[in-house]
Amino acid sequence: MKKLFLILLLSTVLQSVFTQETPDSDMEADESLDFTVTSGRTREATNKVAGQVTVITADDIARSGASTITEVLETAPGIRMATEYTGGSVDISMRGISSEFGRGKVLVIVDGMRLNPIQTMGHLNWETINHSEIERIEVLDGGASVQYGDNASAGVINIITKKSGATKTDIAVSGGSFFQNEQRFSHHRPMDWGSFTISGGHRGSQGYQKHSAFDTGNGELRGIWDINDAMSFQANVGFYAKNGLTPTWLTEAQFDDDPTQNAGPSAATLSSFGTIAGLGFTWAINDTLSLDVPVSHNFSKLKSYRPDYGNVYNITPQMLGLRPKVSAELKPGGMGLRFTGGLDMLFTFSKVEASSDLEKETNPTVQTMSEVTVGPWVLVNFEPLPLLSLNAGLRYDAAFVNAHANAWSGTRIDYSSGTPTSVNVSYPSGDESTNFDAFVYEAGVTVNPVDFLKVYAKYGTQFRYPYLDNFIQMPWESGGPISLNTNLESEKGWTVEGGIGLNIKNIARLDANLYYLRIDNEITYIMGATGSTYINQDPIGRLGTNIGLNLTPVKYVELDLDYGFVNAKFSEGTNEGKFVPLVAEHNLSGSIMLKIPFGLSLGPNVLYKSEMYPQTDTANIQPTINPSLIWGLQARYVINKFNGELAMQLTVHNLADTKYVSYASIIPTLVYVVDPNMGRSVNFSLQYRF
Repeated sequence: MKKLFLILLLSTVLQSVFTQETPDSDMEADESLDFTVTSGRTREATNKVAGQVTVITADDIARSGASTITEVLETAPGIRMATEYTGGSVDISMRGISSEFGRGKVLVIVDGMRLNPIQTMGHLNWETINHSEIERIEVLDGGASVQYGDNASAGVINIITKKSGATKTDIAVSGGSFFQNEQRFSHHRPMDWGSFTISGGHRGSQGYQKHSAFDTGNGELRGIWDINDAMSFQANVGFYAKNGLTPTWLTEAQFDDDPTQNAGPSAATLSSFGTIAGLGFTWAINDTLSLDVPVSHNFSKLKSYRPDYGNVYNITPQMLGLRPKVSAELKPGGMGLRFTGGLDMLFTFSKVEASSDLEKETNPTVQTMSEVTVGPWVLVNFEPLPLLSLNAGLRYDAAFVNAHANAWSGTRIDYSSGTPTSVNVSYPSGDESTNFDAFVYEAGVTVNPVDFLKVYAKYGTQFRYPYLDNFIQMPWESGGPISLNTNLESEKGWTVEGGIGLNIKNIARLDANLYYLRIDNEITYIMGATGSTYINQDPIGRLGTNIGLNLTPVKYVELDLDYGFVNAKFSEGTNEGKFVPLVAEHNLSGSIMLKIPFGLSLGPNVLYKSEMYPQTDTANIQPTINPSLIWGLQARYVINKFNGELAMQLTVHNLADTKYVSYASIIPTLVYVVDPNMGRSVNFSLQYRF
């Protein structure tokens, strides 16, 4: 009761109303300042943000030749991908967060709508995004729990779609190795009453490894109705669908013999379908005060079955999000002062049906889980001098969780011995509930000695709640009736960092930071003699730096270089001083593009990752995964004719056909999961924008 009273009290003080993270549709960003909305959920120049922000524009995406958003993001400073799965289900990692401990610590939003799943069996489905529709992507390197709450403890990926500007149509097709093919379409059109955008796409591949084919599709309709110069309604509705095969793991000998084979015992078939919808009302009351009203809803249906284990899962999660915010800007004595506050509310529900009957799916175990999170927050930005910016903020957040399991009797597959074994069991029905809360705060300072240079320092605390299926032990995991994982705690941590940003237009851009991130109670998965469960790990500290450099020394040469270093070790406990598994100390990506006259550009690119320990090897006693060095090549030819722009692009990945491992685990012996993008591939694409 006290928690609910505190929430209501704070929300009343904030006087918050609903808002969206996107800027007003009739306002264009000043490109000389690289305006961003990521850091404080309001319009702000990157040279005023106390943090490292990378902005990836629509032109950057087109020039990259990437067929997925994850391929675009992987070249940004500080971002790494956990390529355990094929297709669009790829987890994202920042600041030395491995997929073993770090799932869910990077928040991904599209126009204010969360993409992060609410349970472990779900993954970030990037196929909901048609990148022909993207206006820009903003990457905030570092925690933002005060502004965004859960899932934002290591970074934020903010994807903003096209909403303003002239009529524009974008059509793209591509094809390449492993029968990879893609078709995309996007059309934006301003109207007397506002504007609308329609988009759709399809992508498919037979996959590098056998049993890794997939097909994905998506479509969306988005509209803005301008009531007057100050008020507008926004609405969007879309869908996505995916069918795919998950490749299996291989032993070291099998991998060395033929990494494309499918010899292991854990192959699975995945299919998913989902809808996304949103409504919003924006009102710029005056020059200093603005209000917005957003509502978002996500629904998905995931089916997974593994013929060798005899299991089939049907999972139907859905999320309803309400994110109120008010923003007021004042000029006391000519100084800048901005207050931003809101009340974030998220309602989630998930139903899980598990059965051993692959054909009829009779007699399933049924579990339902729900969670309500409420988080009032406030952020203050103060500019006493043109060259000095100060900010501070705080949030109180609470989560209320309930779970129910139906009574069940039948056959359960026991994995504790390492070999699937059928056992007869029965469970009574059960109900459990638990609550979590967090209080986080941050403070930062930014100094601009000259317009093109910023120096900043920041301190902040972070948190992340367990996934729905982490703290509720369901029968097929615990070997008994539904029970509450009473020992599991939410993750808490803090970060201290500093950095610089240098932006000399058309010549050089440099972003560099130095940080220390400590997280207590990181959640991980273990398997025991009586089943499997989730536990809190000992504290982990991460000392690191991320450096991004874009250099154009002469008109016809462009250099991109991104380097990340992180020393991730256990700070206390049995494994104190040991390296965290699946974290490479050194990561580097780079490219050189030669801009030859007549619209032609070409050049090589490279990806490097140093060695790391395999999953579950917290004692560092297993052989490390070898480092990898992957070369590529890209050529692009652009013709400005036919009242538009026609771009032809040839991309070669892994030019030397290097055999490498990006993910390995001990289950109970060393096994490899093949990167779906490992083999040498050639892709040719055509894109026409008019």
